[in-house]
Amino acid sequence: MAELSPEQFIAKLQEKINLISKENKPLLMAAISTESLRVDRIFHEGLNQNGSSIGTYNTSMEIYASDDQLRKKGTNKGKTGKPTKTSYYKSYRALKIQQGFNASGVNFRLTNNFQSDYANAPLAKNSDRVPTPKPFKVDVNHYVVKLSRQENVDKLEGLEAKYGNVFDFSEGEKKAFFKAYNFEANRILNL
Repeated sequence: MAELSPEQFIAKLQEKINLISKENKPLLMAAISTESLRVDRIFHEGLNQNGSSIGTYNTSMEIYASDDQLRKKGTNKGKTGKPTKTSYYKSYRALKIQQGFNASGVNFRLTNNFQSDYANAPLAKNSDRVPTPKPFKVDVNHYVVKLSRQENVDKLEGLEAKYGNVFDFSEGEKKAFFKAYNFEANRILNL
């Protein structure tokens, strides 16, 4: 392999630096990977930014739900067990169990509507997979999570009022962001 002169090395390095400043691929990759961790933590593991359970589901308030509000068909039985158009549940926790979720802690999922909007990634209402987030690009140096449906903006505000700011990045997610960014930048710079 031919050796580069100092001027050639500087020119090659400057090309790579220009590529990073023009596209900032390390930032995009770090944003996607870190947001994937956060989506998994909140919507699948049911943990807040401190690693504790977000909360527990109500076990005492009875509810009725129609099938269009659920990820899969409900029981379509009333409180007495007779067939009805809506499904009766002894509690929200009982509904989550009937819908196939682990109901040991809150995870903000039922039809995946909120999770899909939060991750900016379409997800079928009965899917159990963690979506690959697509952060919104403000510019090459700035990506954000943005909810596009008002019902989910309202939901996020209500959930934060009830459970605290669950949506903050955890310390581990912050470290993972910088690790991913540095890895991608070093890969491009080939250092």
